[in-house]
Amino acid sequence: MKYTILFIEESENLNKGDNLSLELLEDSEVLFVNSRELIIELFKAHDIHLIVIDTKILNLSILTEVLSELSINYDEIPILILGQYDKDIIEDNKLFIYDFIDLELHEKVLINKINFCKSLYSKELNHKKNIKKLLYTDNLTQLPNRTKLIQDIRNDEIGVNSIAIIDINSFKEINDFFGHRIGDNILKSVATLIEEMITHVKNKVLLYKFSADVYCLANIDLPKEIFEDIVVYTLGSIKSEIYREDQHEIDISATAGVTFSPKNNKLITADLALNAAKKENKDYVVFYDELDNFREYQNNMLWTKKLKNALDKDNIIVYFQPLVNNETLNVDKYECLVRMIDEDKVIAPFFFLEVSKKANQYRNITKIVIEKSFKEFENLDFEFSVNVSYEDIEDKNFIYFIKDRLKKYKVAHKVVWEILEDEGIKNYDVLFNFINEVKSLGCKVAIDDFGSGYSNFEHLLKMDVDYLKIDASLVKNVATSESSYKVVRTIIEFAKSLNLKTISEYVENKEIFDVVKELGSTYSQGYLFSAPVSKPDIYSYPHFKE
Repeated sequence: MKYTILFIEESENLNKGDNLSLELLEDSEVLFVNSRELIIELFKAHDIHLIVIDTKILNLSILTEVLSELSINYDEIPILILGQYDKDIIEDNKLFIYDFIDLELHEKVLINKINFCKSLYSKELNHKKNIKKLLYTDNLTQLPNRTKLIQDIRNDEIGVNSIAIIDINSFKEINDFFGHRIGDNILKSVATLIEEMITHVKNKVLLYKFSADVYCLANIDLPKEIFEDIVVYTLGSIKSEIYREDQHEIDISATAGVTFSPKNNKLITADLALNAAKKENKDYVVFYDELDNFREYQNNMLWTKKLKNALDKDNIIVYFQPLVNNETLNVDKYECLVRMIDEDKVIAPFFFLEVSKKANQYRNITKIVIEKSFKEFENLDFEFSVNVSYEDIEDKNFIYFIKDRLKKYKVAHKVVWEILEDEGIKNYDVLFNFINEVKSLGCKVAIDDFGSGYSNFEHLLKMDVDYLKIDASLVKNVATSESSYKVVRTIIEFAKSLNLKTISEYVENKEIFDVVKELGSTYSQGYLFSAPVSKPDIYSYPHFKE
């Protein structure tokens, strides 16, 4: 952009500016004017960077009026005054008067002053560019950042019609284990990989780098199907790539949220889609319209209201599903399962448990289940299990609540605390301490969904547990899938080596039961025997004996 200088001089001097113009023309545009009307015209047509004015021709108060009329800040444009220094002029004006130049001096002095103003402007311009770069660029990858995308969308500069937000899974663990230097190198490698993935659609899909381990693809001019394919291929490439750092081979994967919403809330919708994908353990989720998340919001509001009503009316209840001893076919224990009564219907936790977390009622529900379960089994001879999550365990007051209820109902020797080992566990020491404490009180502990993606054999060796509950996704396929069969067999053998008992859940038919019994699983639980019931009054299943 050229540096534009406006000369305000008397008419007979306008032609004398030719030589001056030639000296300044290399990287400047020089304009000459001698009337108020022309000044307004030129200001509207050009970005003026410097004003050189002969105050005998145009009073500075008139120039002030012009700038005010055009809504230009007084201190925005420096002014060189052709004439001798006048203190009164400086004191009486709000304008940015940079200097006075004696007309009798050689014009070279004027050119030097102008060049100095130009150099100051150039430095300011570079400073603004640097600030803009810092504001709109990710420092690590040098990719445009989230702020830049927001500006692009807001100004409609690139016409974004869809967005995919890509998040590296469990990146915090990579950083913690390998260190930030390796973590940063991986982030740069992923950026390079994604750039390579979209090379063939350059200018149609743009890559942005958000904070931490998050990237964004902005679709400018591709059909939905092709853009979705690019997202899928990108996720696959990230997963299949082996990242080599300091003799380490690191595998990573990513999750994406995609939106094709026609509205301006694309970033919000894509974030919601990403959260949905993580919650549902999917590689990616697509929201085609903002109605997708509006419906989810409405659904959450509905169940929040129903949950509050159930809590107020003591309609959070407990159902019980029997666990059958595979050798005797007697019911040795029950699992306690939360239910909600709504308009005389029994509602499964699928509909309200996640909502309870958002409504800060989850821990209250756990306490209700504990209270009602303890009371139910106080005078029964069955063992019974209660599900607790890391969210419950990390509450420092939770163990005191347990101790108080155990003292009240005297059921410590019957209670099995069923713990799910999942990605929500932030500190294993908290989990280990909880297990040790409840064991010291006389309770038992089971690990739920063992064999799922989050199970950790090493952690298990550090836990003083009594039961392993084999993940339902393995059990339901154990009679039809060789791989599931082998995994279940390995888990049972591993448990036996540690003197742990195993529970096979999701035993839905005789074929599954026969296999898990043959493999040596201790207990079976599932609809083959019974759905969850309102009273724990089933004692055996003799008709299953051969």
